[in-house]
Order: sequence, then structure tokens, then C-alpha cells
Amino acid sequence: MAGRTFDRGETVNMCPQQRARLQAYEPSKDAQRWMAAAGARARVHLTEQKSGGMCNPSSAAPECDRQKQIIAQLKATEARNRVRNMRLRYERIRAQEIRVMIPCQPSAWRAQRLELMLSVTEKKNHTDNLDPAERRRLEEILDNEKGLTMLRR
Repeated sequence: MAGRTFDRGETVNMCPQQRARLQAYEPSKDAQRWMAAAGARARVHLTEQKSGGMCNPSSAAPECDRQKQIIAQLKATEARNRVRNMRLRYERIRAQEIRVMIPCQPSAWRAQRLELMLSVTEKKNHTDNLDPAERRRLEEILDNEKGLTMLRR
């Protein structure tokens, strides 16, 4: 499958797992736009450098060093963003595959076992949505052993 290109008709006939695996290695439209923009910036940079638009190391050393430092910082930031986007995309595709695999199990027991093995625990926001009065009322109900404080409001 390496090096082979698939047309739209072939991907439509694939099962969701195969299609997701295939799409995991294709660059996204955002990545393609970023690559095109980076190529355009590189071409502009090369033309400016050939025409003498960039700094000459012998004329203004501090300015040239500052430009090199800024370029290095920009490259590092772009690399971090690419890695972050790839990681997020991988996690999203993996979660999608797991969501497809679990319902396809032959029994509920196997689906539950697979879910536990793959540790599908979604991150939930556990913030407290109760105001202090509601929290106090909830604590009263929970602390009541005999069920006597179940007053209706």
C-alpha cells in the first residue's frame, strides 16, 4: 500500500477502519496550505538573498545575529505547532477508530472488555456547578442516614 494513491471511488468502498488508517497518513488541507506558504516564503527569501536584500554578515553583525535568532525562533515555533497538530490528529483518529470498534464487538461483554483494555476514558471537566446553598443542601442530604431531611422545596 506504500506509494499507492487512491482515488475517491476506492476510498468510498473501504470500511471505516481502513479509510481512517489511510487518511491518517495524508496531510490535511491546513498542512498543505502551510507547506505551500512555507515554500513561497522560502522562494522570497532566496530571491532577496540573491539580490542582496538580506543582511551582509560583514556590514551589520548585531542586526544579522538578531535576524538569525528571530528566524530560528520562528522555525522552532512552527515545528512545535506541527508536532502538536500531528499529535492531536493522531489522538482524534485513534479515538474515532476505538468508537467504531467497540460497537462492532459480538457481545456486550467483549465490547466492555475492549473498552477497558483500550482505556477509553474521556477527559471530563469536573468543576463544581453548584452554588454554596445548593452544595450545603446536597451535603445535608448525603449526611442524613435515616432519610429524614428529604424536604421538598
